[in-house]
Parts: sequence; structure tokens; C-alpha cells
Amino acid sequence: MLFVLTVFMSALAENQPEPISMERDGPRFGFNIYTGDMVKAKFTDRPDGKEYTPFTTIFGWQFEKVLTSKDNNNQSIGVMFQATPLVAGLEQGLLIPVFNFMAGVRTQSGFEMAIGPSIIFNLQTDEPEQAISPSVSIALGYTISSGDFNFPTTLVLTPNLEPDLKHKQEDGTISEHSQKGLRISYVVGFNW
Repeated sequence: MLFVLTVFMSALAENQPEPISMERDGPRFGFNIYTGDMVKAKFTDRPDGKEYTPFTTIFGWQFEKVLTSKDNNNQSIGVMFQATPLVAGLEQGLLIPVFNFMAGVRTQSGFEMAIGPSIIFNLQTDEPEQAISPSVSIALGYTISSGDFNFPTTLVLTPNLEPDLKHKQEDGTISEHSQKGLRISYVVGFNW
């Protein structure tokens, strides 16, 4: 049975066109909007007494590899892998490093969707449990192509999965603050 399955799969593989690999690296910029309890925990009701707005700019560079195949001179659906280091909050004097790693698909017409881990590093904390915020992002986008240039636009939704914050007050009591919320990001860029 295993032999028959191996022969069948080999025959299918011989009829498949050779995959094409494309790299689409380039700059990315946009903004984040934070919602829910995350606004208080990270921006307006901070233990250090500082207040920031829950709207931040983002700047970075996206490294992208797309694997696709040609079939009758029409590009099929491509599988894409993306790694995007970003920095958020510079307009408020913050330095918030963000790393997104995503895998997804892009159609011939330019629509795309992807999912993957997102990691935020909080450089403004002295508490180790708050220094790294892992989550999962879902992205939907569209790439406009013009000649050799591509202009991706992407909407990214990232729920905050962190547990409640616990703060020790001066009187020794411990207070808890929810961090639940959604980070909504809109990112644009270009590559060639």
C-alpha cells in the first residue's frame, strides 16, 4: 500500500510546475490603535504615573518570501512568509520594539491573509514578567502592483493575551489591572 501511495504521489509531483521564489522586502510604516483595558494598563493609568495616547506610529522593514507556481501563464495563489521588525511610539518619546512573523497566502489579484506570532518588548518596565508580550496577529491586505513596484496595504488585528497586571501599593496591598484589548494596526509600504 505504501508503495502504491509513493508511486501515485511521485506521478502527481511530476505534473506540477516548478515553484517560483520571489523576495518582496521593503519599508513599512503606519499606525497602531489600542483598545479596551490595554489602554489604561499601557498608556493612561501606568504605575510610573506617565500618560501616553493609545495611538502610536510604527516604522519598520518587512522581509518577505513568496513561493508560487505558473500554470498556463497565470500566477496561482502564492504562499508567503514574512518577518517584520518594527518600532512604535517614537512620536511620544517611546521606543517599543515589535516583531511579527507571519505565514499566509496571496492571490493573483493581490488579496492576502496571514497569521502568526507577534512579540512586543516593553523597554519601559523594571518587571521581568512585563518585558515581553507575546500574542497572535491576523492580517488582511491588498497589494497594488505597478510595473516593478508593489504597494502593500495591510490591516492587522492583535488581541492582547497577557494576564492581569499586579501592582504592590505603598501600603502593601496588591491591586490587579486587566490588560485585555485589541491592537489594530494599519501598515503600508512598498517593494520592488
